[in-house]
Amino acid sequence: MAQGSWTPLPGHIVHAAVQYSDSERTKSRFPLVVSSRGFNDRHPEVIVAFTTKASNIRHSRDYDVEISDRRSDFKDTGLTESTTVRSGRLWSIDKRKIMDVIGVAPSDIFGDVIRLVRACFAED
Repeated sequence: MAQGSWTPLPGHIVHAAVQYSDSERTKSRFPLVVSSRGFNDRHPEVIVAFTTKASNIRHSRDYDVEISDRRSDFKDTGLTESTTVRSGRLWSIDKRKIMDVIGVAPSDIFGDVIRLVRACFAED
């Protein structure tokens, strides 16, 4: 998709240049958009949950959700291997840093991610 002709939607998996926390350098990542369409339409950034290869997970967290490459709908994600969404690791990304939408998270997975994102902000 041509940049600027679209707004990322909740559930989109995007290809983005994400800045390292300790420098101006960026690295290519594939986060999951968790902010609402209304938010995404109104603001120059979107809120995403970080993802990482499932094989990189050494200590799972109660906010992790795996998107397994064994799912029949995995091809719709645009990912190349099983990936873990870290629902407790949120970041805002300027939409200009998003290179493309590569796919969409399965609806049940996205529902789990949103439930866990909300749980991170709930009062105990």
